[in-house]
Order: sequence, then C-alpha cells, then structure tokens
Amino acid sequence: MLWKVIMLQGEVHCPLCNGLMREEEGTGHMVCTRCGTLARFHGGILDAVYIPSYHRRLEELRRRHQELLEMIEAEGRKGASRDMRLIRSLHEERQRVLSEYSFYSYFQQFTERW
Repeated sequence: MLWKVIMLQGEVHCPLCNGLMREEEGTGHMVCTRCGTLARFHGGILDAVYIPSYHRRLEELRRRHQELLEMIEAEGRKGASRDMRLIRSLHEERQRVLSEYSFYSYFQQFTERW
C-alpha cells in the first residue's frame, strides 16, 4: 500500500500524527514538529519512516492487551458475582489498545526501510 504525501496549502503533514513536517537540511528527510517522526519521501510517496520509541510502544501495547485479557477472564470466572460494568470497561479499553496496535503495525513496512 502506498502512503502519499499529505499536502495542505503547500505544507507536508506527518503520516503518524498529521502534524506539520519540516525538511531537515542536508539529510534528505523530514521531521514532524509535533511527534518527532522522521520520514523520507520519494516522488511524493512515503519511502521510510523512523518513529521514536516505535518498538517500545508496540511492546507496551502487547503487554497491556495480555493484562486486559487476564483481567477479563478473572472477572468472568466469578460467575454470578462478576461485575459486568467492569468487564465492559475492560473490553472497551482492550479495543482501544488493539486499535492503536493496528495503527502502529501498519508502519512496520516503513520502519524496516529506515
């Protein structure tokens, strides 16, 4: 899948957070002024990206997902005395974690090229 440069009024926007990117002189890449992501574009298409703490964040999300699954299972084993509001809340957080994990995972193909 191709990721094209997002340009609004002549400005390049970060593929990760949509912040403004500025060109780093002499490096051939751009840096996001909001999140610090570095990106290289070739012909207006994203070629490679460096996301600060990328692998650490993916690992945090994996661990949190596992914790949430364990908490959901533990609460579910309580039978009739289980707290359905808690279970629902845990499931909602799990969905947010999975969504963020999926979003970050998309960029793996670009981080490997950095």
